[in-house]
Amino acid sequence: MTDTFQSKDIPIIDFSLFETNQSLCAQQIKNACENLGFFYLKNHGFNEKDLEETFHRIKLYFDQSHEEKLNYKINEHYYGYIDLRQELLDFKTQKIGDHKESFNFSKFDDNDDPLAQILPPLFNEKKSLFSSLSKKCHQLCLKILQTLAIALEIPQSEGGKHWFESKHGYDLKSGDCLRVIHYPPTVVNNDQEDTRAGSHSDYGSLTVLFQKDIGGLEILPHNSTEWVPVPIISNCVVINVADCLQFWSKGLFKSIKHRVIFRKDTRNLDRYSIAYFFHAGSDVVLDHIPSKLIPQDDDNTKYITAGEHLQNKLNASYQKVY
Repeated sequence: MTDTFQSKDIPIIDFSLFETNQSLCAQQIKNACENLGFFYLKNHGFNEKDLEETFHRIKLYFDQSHEEKLNYKINEHYYGYIDLRQELLDFKTQKIGDHKESFNFSKFDDNDDPLAQILPPLFNEKKSLFSSLSKKCHQLCLKILQTLAIALEIPQSEGGKHWFESKHGYDLKSGDCLRVIHYPPTVVNNDQEDTRAGSHSDYGSLTVLFQKDIGGLEILPHNSTEWVPVPIISNCVVINVADCLQFWSKGLFKSIKHRVIFRKDTRNLDRYSIAYFFHAGSDVVLDHIPSKLIPQDDDNTKYITAGEHLQNKLNASYQKVY
């Protein structure tokens, strides 16, 4: 990757290939995960009308009074409302927390009830909307992991293309989280003193991102010093590799830094987005992936679990919360 990388170089992958030409789909996704760790996905299977309704409900929620939102503030499991400035993603360089507020949903049961929290009325009224989105994001991530297992040529004797799936079951205790985010307009004049989301990499295996109307997301490609915008492309979602999968794959797949900035043309506008953070089960040991494309460990390698990996990250980002 060079410093001349541009937005147009971010791959756009047609996910209808998953049904028609799985080996080609696998190779394209593997290349994107190896070279950049970020890519667009079209023909992803999400219903645009449902997404519009979801964004409408999110806006209604964040338009409520601060006091109302605080009634469902983040709990010990990191689910619930996160206040403006409460999260500090770039804790090494940021002087103040991110200029955003968000709400984290836990996973849902078969009745569309959340497993680890009580929802505020505006979300509870439409809980099936958020439950469906959470489960569809999870299914999409499982399919992406299938393609990676195919591309990694994991032997059938080890599980083949399904090797990752049992380690990411929806019924497993994990850090999976559907997050809805509101980035209010800035009140700071100097662009350098405030940010919508500080520079960070994600914590789990994969992330699914839905952007709406207002951009500002930027990525820092591997071995590059230049931030690159990730523009909104109609009918596409953004997928990125997260830290756990990079760690697990011995660095083959790249989890890169990204941020959300105040752009001069949209700094006075509200921005909304939805992210699904996809994690391995908390008790899953991040030992070697049985692929000839990934270096095997020596006998002295110490393994950690996905839950331990996540907790290390959360402790840093939320150090001023708990």
